[in-house]
Amino acid sequence: MQNNKIMIQIIHDRSIDEEIMEMLKKLNLTSYTKYLDIQGVGENGPHLGDHIWPALNNVTMVVAGEELLEPLLQGVKAVQQEFPFVGLRAVVTPVIAMI
Repeated sequence: MQNNKIMIQIIHDRSIDEEIMEMLKKLNLTSYTKYLDIQGVGENGPHLGDHIWPALNNVTMVVAGEELLEPLLQGVKAVQQEFPFVGLRAVVTPVIAMI
């Protein structure tokens, strides 16, 4: 089965959610799944949503054709350059099957 789709999970500080959504809009990617207020610890420190570490992350997940891989990664890199001290990562996996 030739699928040629990827799933990109964009894990980002919720303070840049608008910029992430704008980046997806520029790529005409209007379908997504979003997880809000995610806790975690990464290179930019704890995001735990408590009184000591109040920051939280969102995860925006997009399934797209693999031809959009490079434009998506370039978009994420552009947002990283605009906000270098804010947590932002992208994880890409192939989509084996989708029902």
